[in-house]
Amino acid sequence: MIVIDWFVQLLPFAYLLITAGLILGLLKSKNWIKPAVIIVLALQALQAGLLIFGQYYLWSHNAFSQGFLPPYTPLSYFIEYVGYRFVLPFIFSVFIALIFYFLAKILNRRFQNRLFYEDEPGLIFYGIIVVGHPLWLFYFFAILASAIIFYLFASVSKKLKFGEVFSLRYLWLIIAFLILVFSQTILNLSIINSLKF
Repeated sequence: MIVIDWFVQLLPFAYLLITAGLILGLLKSKNWIKPAVIIVLALQALQAGLLIFGQYYLWSHNAFSQGFLPPYTPLSYFIEYVGYRFVLPFIFSVFIALIFYFLAKILNRRFQNRLFYEDEPGLIFYGIIVVGHPLWLFYFFAILASAIIFYLFASVSKKLKFGEVFSLRYLWLIIAFLILVFSQTILNLSIINSLKF
């Protein structure tokens, strides 16, 4: 149990390191996005598996909570409980990330590749999965607010003409990094906390 607790507590630090590496590596190469996505997905799947094992272990070694396991309660209760608590947030963030990934690809194709750089849909996917559920909602509001602020600043300083398209390529990772740093504070916001599974 100590190993599971230790692993789960180190994951946010690992995500910060991977994201920081991507931010620095993005300036030199786009080839790091896919391996980073695979590593984060593998770590999140491992985390869900370890949390399921840990939950079963805790319940099976406590006289009171043994009543939540077979033969006292159907196995379906345990499966629903761990599925809702540990698996569903992981699957939901991957599902949302896939929606936005393909939406970015479709929009970019529709507008003759003027909206996003080639690697931006991958950055969007990475940003959503690394912040997870429910922080992905805050992530998109933060991206939207940052884009508006940068656009207004660039328009006022005459670096962009009104209506000109600009890229959020570097914001996807920077905002994800900042959300990871302040995740506990953000999760304490009542509106975000109410969206947890």
